[in-house]
Amino acid sequence: MAGEATLRYEIDERARILSMDLVSGGAADRILDVILGLITARPELCGWDWIVECEPLPDDAGTQHLAQLSEAWGPPPKVEAVTVFVTQDRLLHLWARVMDFQFVRRKHLVERDIEAARRLIERRRALRPLR
Repeated sequence: MAGEATLRYEIDERARILSMDLVSGGAADRILDVILGLITARPELCGWDWIVECEPLPDDAGTQHLAQLSEAWGPPPKVEAVTVFVTQDRLLHLWARVMDFQFVRRKHLVERDIEAARRLIERRRALRPLR
């Protein structure tokens, strides 16, 4: 449909990273619908590392969206996975910390750019036990 925002995302099969740009997605309900569709179709994505560009966050995003995502989330991965939010928001790390408690064996971190997010994932992966 013309004029409607579409959540941009990339599934990197080789690196096992889901990257998405929340800014491209429009309203929080629309973003949540796309993410729920992704994890329903590909439940293994819940165990992958994620990079989420969110500068700025959708104005209508709220705790109810996180609760719905948490309820739909699959079983915890065997080893800890990470979600790295890419933002200049100096307070998002507080929300990220709260999200750690909503998703078992998933750590939510914040970086200022995509390349820093990728480096962070690589450093975290180097510390993980072999699967």
